[in-house]
Amino acid sequence: MHDPDGPLTELEGAILSEIHHRGADTAFKVRRAFQNSPSHEWSGSAGAVYPAIRRLTGHGLIAADTSSTGRRTSILTLTEKGSVKLNEWISDVDRAASLGLDPFRLRSGLWDHLPPQQRLLGLKALFTKIERQLEELAAYKATLDTVEQRRIDLSIDLQRLRLAWIDDEMAHSIDR
Repeated sequence: MHDPDGPLTELEGAILSEIHHRGADTAFKVRRAFQNSPSHEWSGSAGAVYPAIRRLTGHGLIAADTSSTGRRTSILTLTEKGSVKLNEWISDVDRAASLGLDPFRLRSGLWDHLPPQQRLLGLKALFTKIERQLEELAAYKATLDTVEQRRIDLSIDLQRLRLAWIDDEMAHSIDR
């Protein structure tokens, strides 16, 4: 959001969501939510959280109250302007429907260009990795609030679709 009146970035929208909907009331808690994300892309964004919070505070979307803590930690809340921007971000159907960054999809067409044995071994390893992730996601989901549980449910569904795709690809590898 270089333009204070422009749309929020995905990172900014996620930060406002963490504060408003998930109760992350300090910059540390917001950063921790990103660090703990099962998504490499979100966990890798943890270092960008503090600068983004400063930017959002500077644009008047977040209020930071240091008086209630007695320490250098600020309690974060959304301003009225921040709530409006968050609701606009949530309601942005064009961006919500975007296919977005997907490392699996990005590589999928390239797997056909690997030598057959390397391709098959890679697909088997990927299948095993995703099965383990599904187990981890199910255990992780039990520890979460309803907002994050919904996100994890969608991640589980996506990983199951990927397993079905890989299974089909391995079955057809014999034909190639």
